[in-house]
Amino acid sequence: MSEKHKDISSLDRFKDVNPQEINWFPGHMYKAEKQLQQKLKRVDAVLELRDARIPFASANLEFEKLLGEKKRLVLFNKTSLSDEEATQDWTRYFQVQGIAFLFIDVLEKRGLRKILPEIRRMMQSRQERFQRKGIQPPALRLMVIGIPNVGKSSLINGITHRKATETGPTPGVTRHQEWILLDRDVELLDTPGILFPKIANLETGLQLTLTGAIKDEIVGKERIAEFLLSALHENPASRLFQHYALDPSEEEVEPELLLEAIGLKRGCLKKGGVDRQRTASMLLKDFRSGKLGRISLETPH
Repeated sequence: MSEKHKDISSLDRFKDVNPQEINWFPGHMYKAEKQLQQKLKRVDAVLELRDARIPFASANLEFEKLLGEKKRLVLFNKTSLSDEEATQDWTRYFQVQGIAFLFIDVLEKRGLRKILPEIRRMMQSRQERFQRKGIQPPALRLMVIGIPNVGKSSLINGITHRKATETGPTPGVTRHQEWILLDRDVELLDTPGILFPKIANLETGLQLTLTGAIKDEIVGKERIAEFLLSALHENPASRLFQHYALDPSEEEVEPELLLEAIGLKRGCLKKGGVDRQRTASMLLKDFRSGKLGRISLETPH
């Protein structure tokens, strides 16, 4: 591999981005985190939603501390956008870790029917404890938690078969906390996502922004688009060159120039040259909708 080739996918080109500044933590979400400490006392188990493309980066470090010993089922969402081989690797990894998890896709309605049976299996000892005392077990109370824009409200809509909560493409649009009857003996609390206010490192911050958990404007669409091109460079699942009909000779071109080439191909022009903002917006939209292939940004290895 040439030095030039290695440099294309290097994070060194993004060293001007301060990871401590890649934060999106509006006031209503800060309040929600404080409320979680009280709400957790009222639930029996937690559904933690993560992004299947970034299973580590989409975990909430602060929530790990708040959760304690409470039962948790981790749901890795958006599998229709993640690489199948990578998802299989992650499945084997988490099986070894011994955690309760499912890989699902809310919009494609994949795996949703497995959630309640898995929760009931996890909570069987609780039910038996009440039954031994001759007491009818009270309703099982669950909480949905996860980073912004990972699909929490869509999950609730999917498993309740109704439009129960306000959803939108902007991170953190769900603002209210309320109990929703999920089944005759199961209640679900929809809770706004919480993103730990200090990003662990630059790559994590960029991955979270690329997958929509953090607003594009914080880093800038052009920089995020360049990070995407860098990440796609050595990804065998990428359909970047096919989708934009790019010349294979441009494979070694740096992300900044490749963005220009894509803009030219798609006619994203303005007076004086390529409209880089418009090109970046198109590129990010195509990635997030799966048009550039099923791409995972993390591996367990």
